[in-house]
Amino acid sequence: MRKAITPGADQVQKFQHYQSLDLTNKVYQKKALRLAKKFCRINRPLIVELGSADDSFTKLIGETLGGTGRGLDITKGDDFGKPLQVKSATADLVIALEVIEHLYDTDFFLGEIRRILKPGGLLILSTPNLASLTNRLKLLFGSYPHYLEYSLTGAGHIHLYTLPVLKSQLHATNFRLRAAVSANFLCPFITKKWFPEILKEFCMFLGDRLPQFGSHLLVVAEKK
Repeated sequence: MRKAITPGADQVQKFQHYQSLDLTNKVYQKKALRLAKKFCRINRPLIVELGSADDSFTKLIGETLGGTGRGLDITKGDDFGKPLQVKSATADLVIALEVIEHLYDTDFFLGEIRRILKPGGLLILSTPNLASLTNRLKLLFGSYPHYLEYSLTGAGHIHLYTLPVLKSQLHATNFRLRAAVSANFLCPFITKKWFPEILKEFCMFLGDRLPQFGSHLLVVAEKK
């Protein structure tokens, strides 16, 4: 029997006043927005964001696509270890950025996303990349990988993915991969205001071409 995991009070409190939208520091949000504009061609789509915090990114993506956005989050009482409070086959697009690494039962989570998507509906998902070039070098020299946590005092990461493993799980849960990119390729200065915009774009371009080495993985997957 699947064990339902209830979010701890510490995690709920940690994200209680969390502001979601931050296109400067969260490059994966900027990439997700671009992917949504490229792949979601539905007129007035219904968008569901999982892990929406204050719904600020939900609102932006809804306005950008000319659709209706709905946000679910642990701070609103939503539990991603239990069935989502969304009717089956109603969503055109589901956004889940930096969420899946916090969950115990990731198969159930993806299954619930598939359930609420319409046939041909899209999932845009991001998660830290365990096999980033930075982490490969850290392990090579005996250092601990970035984003992998051993204590409950951290951000609450339980699982980390490599690109092949993420692709495999999406296939196993009846999704068809449409795109796989990375937020950023080995550039610690990409969020700095003084860093030239042309170099930011170049680092993001390299993330598209070499996603297996990038800091975060982003995928677009279609419900079969």
